[in-house]
Amino acid sequence: MLTFRSVSFKNFLSTGDVPITIRLDQSPTTLIVGANGAGKSTMLDAICFGLFGKPHRDIKNPQLINSVNGKNCEVQIEFTIGQDKYRVVRGYKPSVFEIWKNGTLLNQESHSRDYQAVLETNILKMNKKSFNQIVVLGAGNFVPFMQMPVWDRRGVIEELLDISVFS
Repeated sequence: MLTFRSVSFKNFLSTGDVPITIRLDQSPTTLIVGANGAGKSTMLDAICFGLFGKPHRDIKNPQLINSVNGKNCEVQIEFTIGQDKYRVVRGYKPSVFEIWKNGTLLNQESHSRDYQAVLETNILKMNKKSFNQIVVLGAGNFVPFMQMPVWDRRGVIEELLDISVFS
């Protein structure tokens, strides 16, 4: 079971050079609420960028960097799956992508696309589309399951049932 522990980000969108850390493990469930402009979507964009290399909203990666500092955009996500503790560090200008498992950096010899596939396939066991459908459930980008294209519905079901190896 995937349990988020924290998300930390700096020089990401409107945030500055001092990292903002949000603890997500203080209770069994977490509900994020706030006024417009409080940072709810920024936090969600940071989580998606950290895990999948793309923000939740339709924002291009160069636009993610704080325009004042223009560099050192970084997101760190900590989560557990079972007994294993993971930390994913992803940055832009400079480009950074690290996956840490129980304090040890996983092998980075492969191409970043392959490294991303390891994260999605072997660790998270879901891609960004499934993450948005299963975890986020936000009204803005949420598409009802039956309104999804057939191949997307199939992908969500295969990931939920862990049977994608058969297709």
